[in-house]
Amino acid sequence: MGKTGIQATMALLVTLAASRPGFTASLQALAHAWAKMLPDIVFVQTPAVQPGELEDRFPKGSRLARLETRPAHRVVEDLSPGFFAAADPAVSFDGTKIFFSGQKSAHARWQIWEMLADGSDLRQITQCSANCLGPVLLPRGRIAFTKIVGRDSRRSSAVYVSREDGADAHPITFGPGNFQVETVLRNGRLVVSADDPLFPHGLAEGSRALYTINPDGSELRLLRRFRHRGLSRTDAEELDNGAVLFVERPVATGRKGDSQLAWIRRGRLHSSVLTPSQAVYWSAHEFGSDSLLAATQDPSGATDDRKLDLYTFNLADKALGELIYRDPKLSSLQAVPLAPEPVPRTYWSILHPAMITGRILCLNAYLSADVPDGRFTTPIAKVRIITLDQPKDRERTLGDAPVEKDGSFYLRVPADRPIRFELLGANGNVIHAQRSWIWARPGEDRACLGCHEDPALTPADHWPLAARRNSGPTPVGLPILPQPAH
Repeated sequence: MGKTGIQATMALLVTLAASRPGFTASLQALAHAWAKMLPDIVFVQTPAVQPGELEDRFPKGSRLARLETRPAHRVVEDLSPGFFAAADPAVSFDGTKIFFSGQKSAHARWQIWEMLADGSDLRQITQCSANCLGPVLLPRGRIAFTKIVGRDSRRSSAVYVSREDGADAHPITFGPGNFQVETVLRNGRLVVSADDPLFPHGLAEGSRALYTINPDGSELRLLRRFRHRGLSRTDAEELDNGAVLFVERPVATGRKGDSQLAWIRRGRLHSSVLTPSQAVYWSAHEFGSDSLLAATQDPSGATDDRKLDLYTFNLADKALGELIYRDPKLSSLQAVPLAPEPVPRTYWSILHPAMITGRILCLNAYLSADVPDGRFTTPIAKVRIITLDQPKDRERTLGDAPVEKDGSFYLRVPADRPIRFELLGANGNVIHAQRSWIWARPGEDRACLGCHEDPALTPADHWPLAARRNSGPTPVGLPILPQPAH
């Protein structure tokens, strides 16, 4: 039974008890009592929480706690004794285990850990030489997490996938952008957050957007084109109604309304904000039908306005509900129900790991969301392919390839290397330079509608000229590049 199954069953019993005289009064009372029962909650408690990098959120430490939610028996149990900090709880699909990020001491590396739901049988999963945080569970015994290397000006992060025991850990993001894993969708694709645009280190503008990607690192796509700059979008999850919920906060610090809940509803072109502009929300998770379990500040102002407490949030009327838990000294956040979850679909990779190249087919380079009318009018003659040598962020031109009259081109590019394109006129002038970096995985056939096109657009039924050739054009002087070190 899923996370809302128990509550739905109890609601049905209440309805039957109210509509059928044959039901006894005792059964009706029992149904009402069951309907009020909530699953236990796993959450984070901390004396101080600050926005910023994942590894620095809890400067004074934190603990993982379990709240027994039965009305007459609300007990909080510490699940992470012996840790300086613990965060990012993720409950297994069957509801029996908890995965989390743990830091043994104030100067230790963050690692991914696993334990049973009662806190027993603790086991370290990752053995990272850097910080590894934010476990997201995948089907068939795999996990995704964020690996962070370096600090300050030399900091970078990437998304990794491994087996549930930590074996076979490998990256699935390869370009600049400080990628961070957020959640897995029901269709098996991952949602990740990253810089927007995907600039090399030191040039990013601070905005973070949400992208989708397959668990094998193929088909990186912008989830939506977000209208407002200077905002960071993280802590995403998919709701039962198909909407993607996330936390949106300004990059600049010191502003009121530091973080709000927003969502992208199914079929909508843009996101919308759910919470008042002056409110501060830190995290939210689905909690029954049409309800969230949210961490926010006391709206009455009666308590310390910097501390976070756990409330329900009603999606139908976009209003804060009842107080679930408050600690007089600690903030409470990142709460998730300790209940079974539906298993996402398994994504079956069709990559060819032995190959050192991938292919990119652009349907129409004239289409772009970067120009007012959505289309370049200057004739495009060629496309220039540029790669980025990391970590020095040094660009190198691989070569030029022809663009067909209909704007299409077909390229073979080095696998697992950041690349970007420049559109050239007949005299070699640059018509448009792509700002973000992308990549192709080994043996991946990646198609794009245009040049930095709107992800909400659907391509017309058109057979591009570049795809009618027996073999696609290859960039001039394409070198065979060594595979990047992981």
